[in-house]
Amino acid sequence: MTTQARRAAGWRKMALQAVVGAAAGAGGMLAMLALIEGQVGLDVAASPIILAGIGFIYALMGLFVGLGTLAPYWVGQRMLNVADAEEIVEERANMGSSAICCLILGAALMLLAHAVAADAAGTAALVTPAAAFWILLVVLVGFTAASVWMWQRFDELWRQLTVDMSAITGNLLLAVAVVWGGAAAAGLVGGPHPLDLVSAAFGSLLLACFIAAGRRGMMKPL
Repeated sequence: MTTQARRAAGWRKMALQAVVGAAAGAGGMLAMLALIEGQVGLDVAASPIILAGIGFIYALMGLFVGLGTLAPYWVGQRMLNVADAEEIVEERANMGSSAICCLILGAALMLLAHAVAADAAGTAALVTPAAAFWILLVVLVGFTAASVWMWQRFDELWRQLTVDMSAITGNLLLAVAVVWGGAAAAGLVGGPHPLDLVSAAFGSLLLACFIAAGRRGMMKPL
């Protein structure tokens, strides 16, 4: 395959990824909003919806990576930004662990958002906000343990990428805390809802992943 043909194939693959991701994301978000509105009514605060949306993105990422890891030749090399299926096979342990972590973390975030929204509306929820909070803490402990295990298996590139993501996340959170907190103290904007702090943390981590990967050219079509 010539260089020009390889580039064209890469862009077609990226277009397919974008279309499938957009369709799955839009459909999933509409279904989730319909579920929330059906259970707690139309008057839902923005904070639970934002957190539920962030959780859904984590879960969707975990689902796509998980499917690609389970079926590297049929799904993975077509849907994931990898050179070929062999790359997935080589990184199957790390990719599979990451997929499971993202799925569970996304579910925990959506559960917390659902519990808080239902509690505010005075309707029944799957669990109480307190139970959802403790579930999220347990998930974070498991997430940390999995991260330590994966760190030991990372090569130098992935270790540096992880350090970059951590640094970017910290800087994003610092900017949000200073600007939003300062503006709220000055009476310019309303203060953050407790769920907004959770959304800021995991939203910053999510954005940092894309920024760090993009800076190292890992977002380019393959």
